This record gives sequence, C-alpha cells and structure tokens, in this order.
Amino acid sequence: MLPETLAESGAYGVVSTWDLVDSVRKELSNNLLRTEVDVRPVPELMSLMRREGVRPLEVLLALGKTTSALPGLGIGGAAGMAGLTALRTASRWAILRYLWAFSDHRPDLCLSELTDQVRFHQRTILSEHFGIAIAADVVEQLILGKPASVVDADAVAYDPVLGISMSELRSHKPDYFWYCHEHDHLSQVVVVEAKGTTSGVRRTVAQLARGVEQVLVPSQIPGVPMRRIVVGAGFRGRRICAYAVEVGEPDISTRQDAVAVIREREKAVPARGRRQFDKDDAAYFATVDAAVAAREVLIEDQVRLHNFAGQPVTRDTTRADSQAARARIRTLEPVYAQGSTFRCESTRIPLGQQMLHVRTGVADELIIPLEELAGRDLTARRSSYRRGRDGHGYWLVPAETADGRELEAVTSPDGCMLSVSVE
Repeated sequence: MLPETLAESGAYGVVSTWDLVDSVRKELSNNLLRTEVDVRPVPELMSLMRREGVRPLEVLLALGKTTSALPGLGIGGAAGMAGLTALRTASRWAILRYLWAFSDHRPDLCLSELTDQVRFHQRTILSEHFGIAIAADVVEQLILGKPASVVDADAVAYDPVLGISMSELRSHKPDYFWYCHEHDHLSQVVVVEAKGTTSGVRRTVAQLARGVEQVLVPSQIPGVPMRRIVVGAGFRGRRICAYAVEVGEPDISTRQDAVAVIREREKAVPARGRRQFDKDDAAYFATVDAAVAAREVLIEDQVRLHNFAGQPVTRDTTRADSQAARARIRTLEPVYAQGSTFRCESTRIPLGQQMLHVRTGVADELIIPLEELAGRDLTARRSSYRRGRDGHGYWLVPAETADGRELEAVTSPDGCMLSVSVE
C-alpha cells in the first residue's frame, strides 16, 4: 500500500522574474567580480508562478537519483572500506531521510510540522537537500525538453577548469551537469548550481549571486549549446518555493575573473592581492573536445544508474565483461511495471506491526556494461519512459513484484523507479 500523501499532487512556488534578476545583479555588484555578467530570468519559468501537479514521491525520486551521481567512491575510507561500499545507500539515503518531511495539506507542497520544528537545528542539511531536489525537478521537468544524463561536477574530468583546477575550486564548483544526446553526440549541456536556505529571500538572493560565479567556471564545448542556470530552494513559511536565474554565455575574461574570485575566496586573499593569470593559465581555458566529453558523460551516467539500482560500481567495474555484469544485475529484485522490468535494491524499515518497504531501481535494459552501449542511440534507449508533460514527465504506474505483490511506482524519464509501500 502506497502512503496516500506521498502520491497526492501539490504545487510549489516558482520565481524567475526581472525583479529577482535585479536583486541578484545588485548583490553581484558588491562581490569581487570586475566584469558585468549577463544575468536574466529563465525563459521557460518567466510565465510561471507555481509548479503544479508534483507529488512528494517525484521530488524524492529526483533527489535520490541525482545524489547517486557520486564521484570517487572507489577510494578507501573508514575501516578500509571502499567509499562505494560505505556509501552504498547513496541511492536511498535521501529518500528515506525525507519520507516524513512533507505535510499532508494540499494544494501546496509544505513541510510537515515535525520537519518545521527541527529545520532550524538541521538547516544546512535540510536546505541543501531540498535545493538539490527542487533544482533537479525544475531542470528536468520545466526546462529540458527531453530525457537527459546527469553527472556530478566533481566527476567532470575532461573540463580544463574542473579537471585541472579541481582542488583549488573545492566546493565552489557548480553542482551538476545535465547532458542531452542526439544519437551518440551531445546536443545540449546545462550547468546547474543548486542552492537552498531556510533563512528567507534575502539569503536566497545572496546564494544565487554566489551561484552565478560558480556556473561561469566550466568551459564551453564548441558546437554544443550550453546553458548556465542557478536554482535556489527557499521556504515561505512551510511552503516550498524555487527561485531561478540564467547566465548568458560568458567571454573568456569573465570566466577568468570568476575563477580568480573563487580562488581568492578559498585562499582568503585580500582583493588587492588578486592573483594575475599567467601563461600556464591558458591550459585552464583550453577547448573541450566534444567527443571526449560525450564519452565521459556516458561512463559517469552509467555509474549513476548502477548506484541508484544498488550495484556498487566504479568507472572500471562498469567496463566489466557482459557476463559478469549481467550476473550482478540478476541479483537485484525485479519489479514489473508497464511492460518494463526494473532491477531494484530494497530497504525494509520496521513501523511497529508494519514494514515500510522502499525500492529504488533502474530499467533492466539501461543497467548494462559500457561495451554494449557502443553505437547505441541514447535518445532512443530512453524514449519509452517519456510520459507526462510534453512526453517527458514522471509517471505513477501500477507495478508488481516477482511474487505477485501489487505496488505503485513512480518512474522518471531516465528509466529510474521509486516505490514506497507499507506492508
């Protein structure tokens, strides 16, 4: 039985106006950037005041599958365990943590009373997680017109700035890249910085201004349209609201200035001691090869899908031979929905006399070794999950386990699935 309040549609506020842009520009003028930045509303959001028809289950799915795009988890950690083993629940932790976060009141999506009581003591975690969840929903459901791959910026090794200057930029890189494909070529890149706060609109504006600096950093891929968007999640009382601005394509001097400002901020260097770019810095702003970028995106997104399904992988194990990879995949629980088989990891949590059962999974035909992806049309392989608004929204569908138990599941355009049931 699916908890009704998780499946009941609601709405959250959307703000992307010239008034918001003016506030962000004013905040930017107080920062260290020397060049004027082209900040504007997001065209797809300007006519909106609310994002209608979104279920809490969809927001949780967006958060879970996005936070599964974790890089470097093969590195050893505490007790000698590899990061992927220690953080194996990356595809579920965010979902489980926030199952209780939503109020049962509609039409607005609101925080529950319990969430509201603790959010001032856990404000950083709560605001950051909701920032990621809302940013993912805004980008995938309101901005992009097709299913896309999502990659964590920490995993973007091919970018001359993010790849070479990673340690210096630290947490001041953008958060995520969404990539659209036409066949095996990149057709669009969306650089996204996700912000979140429980401290009001003034704090949101300050965060958006910092986010503008961060999305300026990544290199342009010649011949591939790139958008740079900052999304901030805030709260009006307990009601959720998204604030968003877009940054026009920057010239080289603007990007250099943004990187310099971020480096200064990390090193706490006074403005008058600003480091000047020299010959070696040219490497940071070299041309990105579109073919290399497309190949890296494919690898990292495939790792994300395996993570979300509960298969611990690294870039190397994703390249494993077909037989070994298929054997691992068959150990996952199958769930059948609308003619597709989803391979799932399950989590059971006791609730008194009942059991809460959470399943996170990916369509069977998408969890495959990289060697099998060669030459495949990435757009076509995900076309069957394009449902809802303009054919690419979330979809609440009836599902069934291998032993015939009936479920309800939400599927996303990239073939991910979430089911929550009380048994």
